[in-house]
Amino acid sequence: LNMNQRNKLKVILVDLDGVLCEGEIWDPKDCLKARPIEKNIKEVNRLHQKHFIVIYTSRRDNLIPATLEWLRRNNVQYQAFSNKKASADLYIDDKKIRPEEMKNI
Repeated sequence: LNMNQRNKLKVILVDLDGVLCEGEIWDPKDCLKARPIEKNIKEVNRLHQKHFIVIYTSRRDNLIPATLEWLRRNNVQYQAFSNKKASADLYIDDKKIRPEEMKNI
């Protein structure tokens, strides 16, 4: 990457369950059968062309091999994977709330 590209590069964490696949997965067998959300995968793949994509999930360690296989089978493009939330420029998550929305809880 040249210096101009580096300055524009963002680290984007993308949640898996509810963003790239439907529902929440807690069983290894269900990992491989999870229904992909194609429009979101397409957008993540588009972002991958210009940014550093980290797929993150709260899935337990025993689900990681099946999860990585699911990502491969569904052609999700990313640079890193984590089952721990990390620092990023942007977070894409279905369970987010903005600070100003806390009063509505």
